Amino acid sequence: MRILHIITVVFIFLLMSSFVAQAQNTQRDDEIIERLIRLEMQMAAMNEKFEIQMTAMNGRIDDLRSLVYVVLGGIMTLICGLLAMMGYVMWDRRTVITPVVKKTKELEQGFEDEKVVLWKVLKGYARVEPRFAEVLKTAGML
Repeated sequence: MRILHIITVVFIFLLMSSFVAQAQNTQRDDEIIERLIRLEMQMAAMNEKFEIQMTAMNGRIDDLRSLVYVVLGGIMTLICGLLAMMGYVMWDRRTVITPVVKKTKELEQGFEDEKVVLWKVLKGYARVEPRFAEVLKTAGML
């Protein structure tokens, strides 16, 4: 009987210790659940802040994209203007070159006339001045 009594007491102690352990586990579980709830709230707040920052960042990127479009448009306008000017110059070269060619021919003709007159004068002077005629012969001009 005594052994039965001891076994019953041990069994009661074991049951009580399991109930105490279960009560402690419930208290720990409640603390863990509270911490998880706080963590979820903090993550939700961080997600909201992140979304706000992403929205602001997207606005900045859109502004930069608009600026790049404006700059590229300006560069393309300059390039098109330069190409148009070069095309106009190449197309209009005949009207620019024609007066220059005409003036050059007039000057060449004038120099030819003056050259003929100068030769006549030098030959005439060489007939009068024999030393000058000798200098022209030495130079191979007579």
